[in-house]
Amino acid sequence: MKILSAALLASLGVAGSAQAVYVNSDGTGQVLLYPYYTVENGYETYVSVVNTTNVTKAVKVRFLEGMNSQEVLDFNLYLSPHDEWVGKIFETATGAAIMTPDTSCIAGNALPAESAGGQPFVNYQYSTDTINNGPDRAREGYLELIEMGVVTDATLVKAIAHVGPMGARAPFDCPAVRTAAKTGGSLNNGIGIITGPT
Repeated sequence: MKILSAALLASLGVAGSAQAVYVNSDGTGQVLLYPYYTVENGYETYVSVVNTTNVTKAVKVRFLEGMNSQEVLDFNLYLSPHDEWVGKIFETATGAAIMTPDTSCIAGNALPAESAGGQPFVNYQYSTDTINNGPDRAREGYLELIEMGVVTDATLVKAIAHVGPMGARAPFDCPAVRTAAKTGGSLNNGIGIITGPT
């Protein structure tokens, strides 16, 4: 264990001196790593992320299982200025799933409610492994949130913005955001639609 810790510290020291990784003391940044989620033994894991800026952000959300870091779910999340997104990872009969009561725009599809079974984690990336290749392997893992950029297109910024009375605010037009996020959509091809991460 001491050798592993020393090796880890040495590698972090090298990365730190090369400025490859910077850990912000206020907990904000372009990449957020949630190092562990579990639904084993009746536990649930709650996730929260806040856009602390006054610009609209596009964020890649990736869930990876804990045995071999294989992806079990990913989606794009679009956060309006000062928006917060929350989700709950919970156990299912066969593995794990996520649900959210949050209305922030998600592409591919919106996540189903818990009463509808949530969005199950999948085993596509490790289904051919010879041992432990079922969806139950996704009951433990970790989560990555990676800022893809700042949405600058006025139409999409308006679509992502939360409108309505306080307490009932919802994005203006998530279907338009999902269309723009599809292959060939403006979020993938348009210049001036999205800029680099900040």
